[in-house]
Amino acid sequence: MSYPGGGGGQWQPQNNPYGQQPQQGGYPHQPQQGGNPQQGGHPQTGPQGFPQQGFPQTGPQGFPQPGFEQQPFGYAPMGGEPPKKKRTGLVITAVVAVLLLVGGAVTFFALKKSDPAANAGQDTPEVAAKNLIEQLGSGDVVGIMASLAPAEAALSKDYMESMTKEMKRLEILKPEADPNKLSGIEFKSENIKFDEAATEKVNDHLSINKLVEGKITITSDASKIPLTDKLVDALGDEISLTTSKSETIDITAEVKKRGAPIGIASIKVGDKWYPSAFYTIANAVLEEEKLKWPQSGFAPEGAGSPEDAAKNLVNAALDGDLKKVIALLPPDEAGVLHDLGPLLLEQAGRMDKTGAKLDALETDVKDVTGGKQVTVKKLSVTAEGETVTITREGDCYSADIPGEGAQKLCADDITQLLQQQGGAKIPAEAVEIIGRVAGSVMKTGVGVVSTEVDGKWYVSPVRSYYELALTLFRGFEPKDVDALIELIKK
Repeated sequence: MSYPGGGGGQWQPQNNPYGQQPQQGGYPHQPQQGGNPQQGGHPQTGPQGFPQQGFPQTGPQGFPQPGFEQQPFGYAPMGGEPPKKKRTGLVITAVVAVLLLVGGAVTFFALKKSDPAANAGQDTPEVAAKNLIEQLGSGDVVGIMASLAPAEAALSKDYMESMTKEMKRLEILKPEADPNKLSGIEFKSENIKFDEAATEKVNDHLSINKLVEGKITITSDASKIPLTDKLVDALGDEISLTTSKSETIDITAEVKKRGAPIGIASIKVGDKWYPSAFYTIANAVLEEEKLKWPQSGFAPEGAGSPEDAAKNLVNAALDGDLKKVIALLPPDEAGVLHDLGPLLLEQAGRMDKTGAKLDALETDVKDVTGGKQVTVKKLSVTAEGETVTITREGDCYSADIPGEGAQKLCADDITQLLQQQGGAKIPAEAVEIIGRVAGSVMKTGVGVVSTEVDGKWYVSPVRSYYELALTLFRGFEPKDVDALIELIKK
C-alpha cells in the first residue's frame, strides 16, 4: 500500500494513539534532547547499590531514552516524602489504579467495530472532513473512528481489544459484556459548516479544511459500561456512575473568539482521503504557536529487521541525531512527525553528541499485536571512559558497574526491596501487588515494539508504550482489584 509521505516519498496512514494525550503545548511526543544514558561514569544507584530505576536513563521500554518521555500511570521513584495524612495518598493511589483499569472501557466501546479494512475513504479532503462531522451528528462513535485514517483506527483497536480482555480477566467488566452494543460516549453535531474557499492545501497528501459554524455536544454516561457489581458498589460513593454528563462546544462562538476557523486535517492514503486526528492536533499546535507546516518532510529510513531498527534508534539517540530518530519511526503511525521534521529540527536547535557509545545490544524477539517486541538480553554502554553492562538471565537482571562490581536483581527480590524501603508505611496488600506487577515486567522483559511497513522495520513508540501498559495489567490478578477496592473503602 502506498501512503502520503514527506520528503517527496511515499508515506503511510497516520495513527493517533487514542486514549493517550499529546504532550502539553507540543507535538505528539516529539523527541527530546538528552535522552541517553546518564553521563558522568555510571548510573546513580538505588537500594543495595543497584542502579536506580533499572540502569542508564531509559525510555518507556528500557532502551536508552530515544526521546519519548512517558511515565506510565504517573510512576515516580520511591523514597519521596510520605503523605502527611496517614492514608490519604494511598487511598488516592488506589482510586487512580482502579480507574486506570476501568478507563479503557469507555474508549473500547467506541472502537470495537473500527475495522481498518472497512474504512471508506473519500475522493476529496473536503468530503472526508464533512464525513467526520456527519458521523458526530449521528452520535455513532464507532462510525467516527471508522472514518479516520486506517492506521489511526487500527492502533486504537489493537490496544483496546487487548485491554478489554484483561479487564474481563480481572473481573472489572462483566463476562457477558458486548462492546458492539454499548458506548460510554455519544456525540451530536448541529448546523455544521465549512468554509471551502479557505481550505489550505499544504502539499499533495495533506489538506486543512476550515470549520467555521455549528455546535458539538459530547455526552458521557458511565452507567452504560458493564462494570461488575463489586466495582460499581465500591466506586458508587466516590464517582457518579448513574448521572449522564454533557458539554456543548459552540464552534461559531469559538471561531469568533479566536478570530480564525478550526482546522480539520485530512490526509491522502493511496488514492483516498481520510480525516486524521494526529494531523489535526498538530495543526492546532502550529496555529497556536503561529508556525507553518514545512513544505516537505523527512523520508522514512527503515531497517532490515526488528533488532536493527531498535539498535539504529539507540545509536541515533546517542549521536544526538534528531533527524535520524524521526526517520526511524513508523511512517504509518508517526507520519505527522515526518512531515513536521524540518520544523522540529529547527525548534530543537543544535543537538550535540552525547559522547556515549553503544558497545553491544543483544535482544530477544517475540510476536505481539501489530509487530515484534524486541527485549533486551544484554546492553553495554560506554560513557566518559567507563562501561556499564546490563545482562538479563531469565527474570533476573545483573549490572556490571565500574567500581561497584556486579549487582543482581531478580523478580522475587522486588517484594523484599519494597518491604525494606517502605517499612510499615506501605500496607502488606500494596507491597504484594506492586511486587507481583514489577516481577511480571521483569519476567516479560523490557524493550520496544518494531513494526513493518513496506518491507522495512521501524520502532513504534506508541505500540511500545501500549505493550508496557499491557504488561503491567497482566501482572495484576482479580484478587488485587479486590484489595484495591478494600483500600478505597478504608
